[in-house]
Amino acid sequence: MYPEWVTKHKQKGTNIAYINKHYYLYAVTSIWNKDKKRAQKITKQYLGRITEQGLTPPKQKPQTTPKTPPTVKEYGATHTLNQLGQDILTNLQKNFTQQQANQIFTIATLRVIQPNPFKRIHNQYQTSYLSELYPNLQLTKNHLTQFLKTLGTNRNAILDFMKPYIGQNQHILFDGTNLHSKSQKLPHNRKGYNSEENFEPQINLLYAFAVKNKMPAYYRILPGNIRDVAAFKLSIAEANLCDAVIIGDKGFGSEDNFVMLAEAGLYYVVPLKRNSSLFDANRLKSGDKAVFDGYFLFNGRPIWFYKLEKGVVVFLDEVLKCEEEKIYLGNLERKLEGYSLEGFLEAQFKFGCLVLRSNVSVGARELYELYKSRGEIELLFDFLKNLLGQDRSYMSDQYSLEAWAFINHVSLLLVYRVYDLLRGEGLLGRFSVADFLAYLKYVFKVKINDQWCLSEVTQKTNDLLDTLNLHIT
Repeated sequence: MYPEWVTKHKQKGTNIAYINKHYYLYAVTSIWNKDKKRAQKITKQYLGRITEQGLTPPKQKPQTTPKTPPTVKEYGATHTLNQLGQDILTNLQKNFTQQQANQIFTIATLRVIQPNPFKRIHNQYQTSYLSELYPNLQLTKNHLTQFLKTLGTNRNAILDFMKPYIGQNQHILFDGTNLHSKSQKLPHNRKGYNSEENFEPQINLLYAFAVKNKMPAYYRILPGNIRDVAAFKLSIAEANLCDAVIIGDKGFGSEDNFVMLAEAGLYYVVPLKRNSSLFDANRLKSGDKAVFDGYFLFNGRPIWFYKLEKGVVVFLDEVLKCEEEKIYLGNLERKLEGYSLEGFLEAQFKFGCLVLRSNVSVGARELYELYKSRGEIELLFDFLKNLLGQDRSYMSDQYSLEAWAFINHVSLLLVYRVYDLLRGEGLLGRFSVADFLAYLKYVFKVKINDQWCLSEVTQKTNDLLDTLNLHIT
């Protein structure tokens, strides 16, 4: 028998247990046991310890909020490009709705960090810190399809966006490149010719590069079979360009093209082939520097020049001359077809020569430097095709193609921000743009219990950021 001070706590549905000289109260129930053919007691909940002072309930365990598993998002490259491109975003917001501007900027940034096709943008967005900076963007495949078509119809807003980068009273370099496409629905996708002797259906992308600002300024999409002066003339009119200069290649230097350029009132700098009838090499045969009109230094190398008729100027780089002679004679020693001692003797006075024809009213040095700046627009196409991986388009209609080209243009502006940053610090010999982004895109932010924390950063990355005076905290 239990003491009265114990039994008074026993109620229906409870049971008292005596364990190690202590009394405990439990909630119980019973079920019918078919095998034993009787009711069987089932102990359920512990209700507390019984003492002469009364029932002491069990101590309540503190309730703990379940921890949210950590969220990891790419941060280093995202944060840096977002910082470098804030004025680009502001310009987008002036010409598009807030939502459109954020979408364009976000997609362009993601494609700089990792050049994925549009169908993978949503997944990339979700694992990027851009989804925290610009939340709730509709970047799924179906949403993007409609977004691109809408964006591509707004060429006027695109032109207004490009105007600040064109500027006024500065040289603008024009050049084009071909892009491959398999789409049968694109009116711009036509069979054409390019420097790779490829006659497959293609699109031509015409670009303008601002020499003073050292930035991409303007683009226009052309059918693959259009490569004449009319394209330059209409593009200059559309962009309202001042002081634009067409920098051609040697294949552009036909007399018909020069006539068309003159009739269109366009400025040009075009290299001529060394066998051009306008190139008189007789002056060079004497070896006397007195035959030149003068010289200047370019990258520490003396460049001699003399002027001919029809705006032709001949430049001689003797360092290049020695290199070309060495290459020719090396091929002759290897008995390669097309190389002979007679051929060398015939070409010896043309080695190292650059022949330019131009109607731009500048001195010889300025003309030479203007042509050499052609490398800038070639670099632009290299960034577009190799760094951004946009050497072909998979767009199926002209409006989506326009939007694709515009987003690539915004990506190029971001790429040039990084390029200029590295160039300004003299780091291009050590780091390419791709190298820089590779360091940064492995810096993450981790969300632990609703708090974002910066992941560990390697010392090499920290040193690079310190050199560039960049901060990612």
